[in-house]
Amino acid sequence: MNVKASFSSSVLNIIRMIRCLGSAEKMTSSQIVEIQQDRFSRQLRHVLRYSEFYRNFYRKAGIDIERPELIQLKDLPVIDKDLMMDHFDEFVCNKQLRKSKLEDFIKDPDSVDKKYKDEFKVIHTSGSSGRIGIFVYGANDWAIAEAAVYSRISKNKLHFIGKAKHAFIGVTDGHYAGISLAKSGPKWLFDFLPVDMNQPLHPSLVRLNDFQPECLSGYSSGVYLLALEQLKGNLKIHPTRILCSADPLTSEMRETIRNAFGIMPYNYYAASESLCMGIQCDRFNGIHLFDDLHIFEIIKENGEEAKPGEPGNLVMTNLYNKTQPLIRYRMNDNLIPSENSCECGWPFRSVESIAGREEEFLFFTDPAGNRQFIHPIVFVEFFAPGLEKFQIIQTEPNMLVLNVIIKGNKEEAIQAIEKRMDTILHQKELYDFVHYKINVVNDIPNDPQTGKFRLIIPYLNS
Repeated sequence: MNVKASFSSSVLNIIRMIRCLGSAEKMTSSQIVEIQQDRFSRQLRHVLRYSEFYRNFYRKAGIDIERPELIQLKDLPVIDKDLMMDHFDEFVCNKQLRKSKLEDFIKDPDSVDKKYKDEFKVIHTSGSSGRIGIFVYGANDWAIAEAAVYSRISKNKLHFIGKAKHAFIGVTDGHYAGISLAKSGPKWLFDFLPVDMNQPLHPSLVRLNDFQPECLSGYSSGVYLLALEQLKGNLKIHPTRILCSADPLTSEMRETIRNAFGIMPYNYYAASESLCMGIQCDRFNGIHLFDDLHIFEIIKENGEEAKPGEPGNLVMTNLYNKTQPLIRYRMNDNLIPSENSCECGWPFRSVESIAGREEEFLFFTDPAGNRQFIHPIVFVEFFAPGLEKFQIIQTEPNMLVLNVIIKGNKEEAIQAIEKRMDTILHQKELYDFVHYKINVVNDIPNDPQTGKFRLIIPYLNS
């Protein structure tokens, strides 16, 4: 790691970032807009200098890139994950980064918890689109995300006596957004306990009871599962802050979590594209979007900006990632802007709700007649080198078909997919009775009835 990256990763730099973020929290909404415009202007100049993709893409769209000071955000075309991944090597702003090398890094089990070239944090996901995505953060990009999560999400206070205890429940065996960020807290400030949703539950309950976390975070469905165990008396922990993310936090789940732990969970808005997009207001009036670090456009189907109370699709511009900048990047999330400014005092824009795709659980029956399952997030975060896009179809109660689109060496990609699937089935203790086959295809169409892509199609009678 070079000197600049080393300083960016340092606790001193993160503390500096926390103070800057704290200053923004005291600003007015109009001052936040000024920050957005200044950071957008600098981000635009950055990508025009360092990203071959953006230069060519904007030229083809008729944008005068020689006069960036005249370019407005809405003058620029919208991009998506497919476009980004198809041009990955030209897209990123650091020529050390190559898609094939990053895939090799991700597939290496020894790379988990490590940085690529000792500098870059690498995140992968398929999301709900089934298309594999790779997202890279440089040292300073990651420090900003860490600072935002530390000060605005977990809201831990900086102290030097004792450590905060943080437990995270989710998928923990790869380069996933949630576990990567949760693990990256300074070791001298945090004790951390990962809880893998793919592992048998009872040993995890024992470890949680021994650990007694102050902060409990993770996938909403995972926290909900722990809440059910707390209500049964199998879990006896007393967290003072609960953060839910990744999959939808329904009203039923929220109430169950409140009943189990005596506090309300916060809906934490994050994605692989940005690890710190927003958090539920302390008064639970809505979700504040961190628009000092992003520009959020909520666009209706007719292309117009959604008004308060109207749902729209999110188009996000990340203002802090200089390594893999996303400018007007379309996401799969639907947001509803709030009617009024929030009474809590934060200047950040708020939305009533965030709705991503709700994927299906896959249920199976073991030889003893017990019902088992695989959580959909396992496939949302599925990765294998050479796998471009995929879909899971449960054709029989204990049979899966994986429709896959492969780029590159077909045999190597299939072996990698098989290895990952076998690992998942072993972890869930399903390997002996759940079977699968891989079907290589050229295209995976959207659902003809809804017009939307379905990552997981469960068995009709399950």
